Amino acid sequence: MSASPPILEVRNLKKHFSSRKSMFGGEATVKAVDGVSLSVMPRESVAVVGESGCGKTTLGKLVLALEKPTEGQVFFDGRDMAGMTAGAVRKLRTDMQVIFQDPYSSLDPRMSVEAVITEPWIIHGMHKDPATRARKLAKLLDDCGIAKTHLARRPHEFSGGQRQRVGIARALALDPRLVVADEPVSALDVSIQAQILNLLKDLQKERALAYLFISHDFSVVRHLCARVAVMYLGRIVETADCESLFNDPQHPYTEALLSAVPVPDPSVEKRRKRILLCGDVPSPLKPPSGCRFHPRCRYMKESCRLDDPAPTQARPGHFAACPILPFKEKRSDAALVAL
Repeated sequence: MSASPPILEVRNLKKHFSSRKSMFGGEATVKAVDGVSLSVMPRESVAVVGESGCGKTTLGKLVLALEKPTEGQVFFDGRDMAGMTAGAVRKLRTDMQVIFQDPYSSLDPRMSVEAVITEPWIIHGMHKDPATRARKLAKLLDDCGIAKTHLARRPHEFSGGQRQRVGIARALALDPRLVVADEPVSALDVSIQAQILNLLKDLQKERALAYLFISHDFSVVRHLCARVAVMYLGRIVETADCESLFNDPQHPYTEALLSAVPVPDPSVEKRRKRILLCGDVPSPLKPPSGCRFHPRCRYMKESCRLDDPAPTQARPGHFAACPILPFKEKRSDAALVAL
């Protein structure tokens, strides 16, 4: 996989929004995404993880060209999307699709399941032959676990898990190569989450899909993804393969997040020490100087207020943006137990 060029490459991507400071005027800049670089290889699943408000969803919109970047580049299959015409981007929609967080609000309540799934074909002028359309539709229904008898139903007649299956079928209707999944299981019950995650894994294998998986749940990410990018206040602070990140995090923020993930074994959970972060996430209107995590970091040094760290390679394929790496000798091993 490493010999192939990435299907998606993001370079120094930024998205800043103008915001009024007060009712009396004046403007401020919200730095939702502020210098993000990452790549996704063909057939690979990469997770973007972080707290609410860190810029994960905005990053997904930038990748899909639903938002225009303030600065930086997005390359899909080696092509710079910034230089594309609207028509070229429209054609590119067949290669990249999205699965939304809430299937109820993302599905038109007036449309039947059949209309929802086949609408992309109508928009892009595909599968006009009735026999071909019927064959493709039957395959999609079978792959996504949707009964043929449900084609005439509306979204409100389904449970949350069934609605998400319809959303997944709609995303796969155009046979994309990249799917951006924005918290696709966070609105579902735990038992249904497992079913949808297994479905996504099976579909990835069968259809050779690449996933950019946006989530805040590390247990979900570990089940589905090969690599993880941890995001904080508009920036990627750590990237690594799943096992390396879970077993030996190299950034204090990642360490704190992992300490909060519950472990089902009570004896193991009892030995773990929860790392409580002080304070709230700083405002993206005025991010801290130096390392953006330093106001909440228990290892903070004076240099952390000044140095804006670039990602440093801790080991092959494992990068962290921490000015005091390595910090391992300062932390308590009881804080992390293999999940």
